[in-house]
Amino acid sequence: MTDRNILKKTFPEAIRLSWEDVENLLWETFVSLRSSGFDPDVIIGVARGGLVPARILTDYLQKKYICTFQMGHWAEGKTLSEKPTIVFPLPEVDLSDKRVLVVDDVSDVGGTMEGVVQYLSSRVGDIKTAVLVNKADSRFKTDYCPRIMKQWRWVLFPWSKHEDLVAFTEKVLQLTGGLPIEDIVRILEEALSVDVMTQEIEKVLLDMKLAGEVAEGKNRIWTLI
Repeated sequence: MTDRNILKKTFPEAIRLSWEDVENLLWETFVSLRSSGFDPDVIIGVARGGLVPARILTDYLQKKYICTFQMGHWAEGKTLSEKPTIVFPLPEVDLSDKRVLVVDDVSDVGGTMEGVVQYLSSRVGDIKTAVLVNKADSRFKTDYCPRIMKQWRWVLFPWSKHEDLVAFTEKVLQLTGGLPIEDIVRILEEALSVDVMTQEIEKVLLDMKLAGEVAEGKNRIWTLI
């Protein structure tokens, strides 16, 4: 069995946000927007993380117009690029005289939102930015942010936790050579410092099994293929 200290050093300490947490943070963002007097004509959700927050904010703001584009650190061949690039551009729509609110879920280092503002500045009339969580060491400070993290943590959002848990589970299996579900759950809880539900890992393992990435062997031991 791999040493628990090694496993804990391998994974980032994390926090989990529930749907209720998300709605509360977005309500705080809405109140800040109203208090500031900025009334956006269009809300742009940066795909993928900003899509759900942008939709909820349009509800609170009672707006009808929302659009998106995707920016990421992917290069050809699915390798990571140092700087974020446009994956899918903004639709052909005239926003030159519009007040725009750009929404994302988190500003980590700040490179993505810097790229977003640079990309949009010449395409819109006025631009403001909003994120749910801003890491304390992010070099980009958004106009609206209800939560600033003083200590760096990995954030598990409701809309991306499955993807995160797939990656973390794969790493656990790589390091240990194989484990039953209950041990995977325990290691992830210890390493990430968050609660992990058994049914979440059951879904993760089913997903990975259907993708041909894992198999269940004797004594319910799950291993990578």
